[in-house]
Amino acid sequence: MSTFDQDKSYQAQEPEGTSFFDDGREIELLHFVYSHPKLSEIRGSPEKVIGAIDEFGRTKKYLMNVGHHKGQLVTELIQQHKPKVMVELGGT
Repeated sequence: MSTFDQDKSYQAQEPEGTSFFDDGREIELLHFVYSHPKLSEIRGSPEKVIGAIDEFGRTKKYLMNVGHHKGQLVTELIQQHKPKVMVELGGT
């Protein structure tokens, strides 16, 4: 079994009952991205935008996110099965 890369670990999840949306973290994320020292590289690059979001989740505040590893698995499944319709579950 492979080991988990701790460098990809997100911040600890807040205690049960804590809101994970509409608590200001979305605005904090926006400010994080717009003040990022590599903003000019991030602009226009979906991959780098996702990387910045992951960086925020790892270094600043917990985010409920698919993450790199699971995202890669989902991408591979989509490429393999080529669905005509996809549904996001758990979205707001």
